Amino acid sequence: MKSRIFAAFFLFIPLAVWTHAEGRIKLDSSTPYGKIINLDPKDVDPSGLPLTSVESLHSTGSPQNVDLATWRLTVSGSGVRTPLLLSYEDLGRMPKIKKRIILICPGFFYDYLEWEGVPLSDLLEKAGVADFSRVSFTSVDGYSESFKKDEVRGHLILVATKGNGEPLPRAQGFPARVVAEDIFGGRWMKYLTKIDINK
Repeated sequence: MKSRIFAAFFLFIPLAVWTHAEGRIKLDSSTPYGKIINLDPKDVDPSGLPLTSVESLHSTGSPQNVDLATWRLTVSGSGVRTPLLLSYEDLGRMPKIKKRIILICPGFFYDYLEWEGVPLSDLLEKAGVADFSRVSFTSVDGYSESFKKDEVRGHLILVATKGNGEPLPRAQGFPARVVAEDIFGGRWMKYLTKIDINK
């Protein structure tokens, strides 16, 4: 009986490992660049890739000039009980996490670095959000992008202020930007100034 249990156990382990490996495409330095930029971030495991240096990060759109003395991040909307008005220093004092996440701009480029920021879930909790249908992010230039509830609940989303341990460069959305794991980079709002939570 014991031998059957051990046999079943050892048969199960390779199956579990194989299933995990088959779930995502493992990327490393030998993976062709042209292949990576045509993959969906939710389908890849980028942990084998070298980090992109901050100096080498790709940039899209027009860089915005943001005055830290007057910049604020507001968190408001019909789903908020306690609206927030946060300065750069306020964000800096909040608990943050670091995680290596790949940004893929399909067909054009990818960047892979260690992002550091405040989890959106923490901001929602701080704002007293009990339920919502959609979260919208707005840039200082008025551009906006929204995420449905299942996207917010199903993905790690950060309000990032650093990349590879350094403050975000101006071209990368300083002072704060959205980083959304497993979601295409075109939705990662830069120069973030407003978060609306709607019921």
